[in-house]
Amino acid sequence: MLKPIPVLENKSISRRLLTGITIAVLSATGSGCASSDTRPELVEKPTIVTPASLVGRPAPMIAPELKVIEKPDLWRNLRESFRLDHHVSDRRVQQELAWLKRHPQYLPNLHARLERYLGYIHQRVIDRDLPGEIALLPIVESALDPYAFSPGGAAGLWQFISATGKRFGLERNWWYDGRRDPVAATEAALDYLEYLNKRFDDWSLALAGYNTGEGRVARALRRKGGDATFWEIKLPKETSVYVPRLLALSELVSNPEKYGVTLPELQPGIPFKVLATGGQLDLSVAAEVTQLPVSTLYQWNPALNQWSTPPGGPHHLLVPKSIEEGAQASIDAIPTQDRVQWLRIKVGSGDTLSELALRYRTDVASLRQANKLRGNTIRAGQPLLIPKSAAALENPVADRTSGTKYIVRNGDSLWTIARAHNVSMNKLMRANHVGPKELLRVGQQLVIPGTASASNNVVRKVRYGVRRGDSLARIASKFNVSIRDISDWNKLNTTDYLQPGQSLMLYVDVAGGD
Repeated sequence: MLKPIPVLENKSISRRLLTGITIAVLSATGSGCASSDTRPELVEKPTIVTPASLVGRPAPMIAPELKVIEKPDLWRNLRESFRLDHHVSDRRVQQELAWLKRHPQYLPNLHARLERYLGYIHQRVIDRDLPGEIALLPIVESALDPYAFSPGGAAGLWQFISATGKRFGLERNWWYDGRRDPVAATEAALDYLEYLNKRFDDWSLALAGYNTGEGRVARALRRKGGDATFWEIKLPKETSVYVPRLLALSELVSNPEKYGVTLPELQPGIPFKVLATGGQLDLSVAAEVTQLPVSTLYQWNPALNQWSTPPGGPHHLLVPKSIEEGAQASIDAIPTQDRVQWLRIKVGSGDTLSELALRYRTDVASLRQANKLRGNTIRAGQPLLIPKSAAALENPVADRTSGTKYIVRNGDSLWTIARAHNVSMNKLMRANHVGPKELLRVGQQLVIPGTASASNNVVRKVRYGVRRGDSLARIASKFNVSIRDISDWNKLNTTDYLQPGQSLMLYVDVAGGD
């Protein structure tokens, strides 16, 4: 926006006196342009002269022209970092551009996610001296949804499958899923893309490898022979439109007016801070010292499955940038014994480590570590330390869903609650991480899962194409759902055989941990 040139006023002069006179403004700095971040200043008041007084004088100096000071704009920063050929004349790119023109609200509908993640991702891309177009890739991959989940089991902003995530250092366990960590997953994705570009020496081929696997791209190149490009080799249909989709999106960002699209306003910068926890940290303790609600910590840390940061790391928490400056020092000052609360119990008859872990919302590995156990064998009457949170009996997953909240009353059981709310016991147990033999506490909070529409950020609807060799049991195991659920969702007879190519609708909880 142009800044208005300062108007000089002298209220003591009447309008009649101003008729036929010239106002000469003396410049403070002589000739030249004003800097982009300062306004020109006057060193004298304006001198009012008559036309006769101008005789023999040089012409009055013209006020310096002001430079346009543009508002901070993340989109402009992105454009300036673009380096790839967008191949606008290619038919596939044109098709993707046509889709974007038909859906002008696509990016505005992502405004909240763009504000939260795009500035950080772009900064990391620039830090590594990569083409700016790479920062738009998570929009293509996941619409910048950290809970996005694909039929192939890929998760997070960058859509890592488990094997590739593990290859590039993303931890995944009962406490934490690094694929949903905006910081860790971004580093892993950029590591992978740099590796692929080094292997193929071509960004289009690197992007194709990211989508379909480097081995498949390498085989396609060998079949074509020579110095074939992405545009010349044969790849699966999904990949053949994947690269054009990113290039079309980049072209749209480069020239939104040309395509009749208005981009949502985005300021550059990173809206969050990364605090080091120095080890496992109970989120209720973190909330107390940072003065943030626990629900806010969950919203900024979609990788967390449970009530604390993971015991084995990574040891960090994302918090909004507006947090007080002393937050890191406050976390650093928490005494070791106060970082996680501990409960001392005696093992009951028939108890196992796995049952105790489920009951107290922890995992077997943490129980073994806390009690210095070499194996999984425990005996009745044995004392055990349980890592525990005051909030652990509440459901952190429930805080991220819009399912109905229910407070346990005297006489309730999982069966009676499930029957009263017309949901299956399996759904109720999965939504609340409780076992079938677990006793409920009066006052305990449960979430009552509904259909897919009752879920906001955790359950994702997945359309799965049946593959050769699939069975209901195999699919149920892969997506951590029950055979009964699959049959109910798709009106199947569990005794019928599945056919390759058959389409199934699944509702997958992507925040429940392993």
